[in-house]
Amino acid sequence: MEQFDQNLLQKYRRNECSPEEYAKVLEWFTTAEGREYLEAAMSHDLEQGTYSPVESAGLYQRILDTTQPRKNRFAALKVAAIFTGTLLLGYGGWKSFRNDNTVIHTAYGEVRTVVLPDQSVVTLNANSTLRYKDREVWMEGEAYFSIKPSAGSKPFLVHTASKINVEVLGTTFNLVDRHGKMQIVLTSGKVRLRNNNEATIMKPGDLVEYKKQVRTTLKQHTDTLNYSSWKNNSLHFENASFAELSQLLEDTYGVEVEIRDSSLLHQQFTGTVPGQRIDVLLNGLSQLFHLKVTNENNRVIIEKDNKY
Repeated sequence: MEQFDQNLLQKYRRNECSPEEYAKVLEWFTTAEGREYLEAAMSHDLEQGTYSPVESAGLYQRILDTTQPRKNRFAALKVAAIFTGTLLLGYGGWKSFRNDNTVIHTAYGEVRTVVLPDQSVVTLNANSTLRYKDREVWMEGEAYFSIKPSAGSKPFLVHTASKINVEVLGTTFNLVDRHGKMQIVLTSGKVRLRNNNEATIMKPGDLVEYKKQVRTTLKQHTDTLNYSSWKNNSLHFENASFAELSQLLEDTYGVEVEIRDSSLLHQQFTGTVPGQRIDVLLNGLSQLFHLKVTNENNRVIIEKDNKY
């Protein structure tokens, strides 16, 4: 039998597939060869300590969300359901894992606050996933953490999809981890970032960014409120590009964005607009930056408003 496309499998494991590619991989997972591969891969990752249910927990929702406007929505639902069953049958330890861990995933446009067993508070931004157990969490997406100091010496640990670990004693900070890029802004307290053999100590006001596990930015004395304004249902932009705006809209609201006027791609803008509801956000963007913004069937088109 012809071997399945290994390059496509690697894209799947890196979470880089298109919806059509996801469907192709998931259908293969329902075959005998696919189930054997899946079971072996999960067992290997668990033994090595590299398996992240955070990535899997959000995967099905992203497939459904990205294919929802299409005619093949029913097929995508069927494939995701079959794949979910394959996971349950393919690895016996999954059930016991879920009993010991709590997984929370927010939908597009949803902000949710979670109080952890140690009374630490995590506010999840839209399209984000959090798994937690005791004082250890795994996350993908964006979240604001307010960590309660431990009565003992046990630190609070945050594991990210970018494989950067955050060690916390008592701290508030904003963390974004999407598309292989991680950014953390420290509001108060002190954290230690661990990446293989490298350790970075952060102080309040510091901003650190990693891209594919390589540190690319270290800034000090930043305005931390600019990075956590989403928590208060507003979005603050400072010298932001329209490419960054497009990515934020797609990540947070699950829409497809088209910048119709290419000259906008070279402009930067600063301002604050209401956040949580996308219709209010788009209206605020159009008024604040003199844009024409339309949203039809989850497709947002941004262009200059000729009235100005």
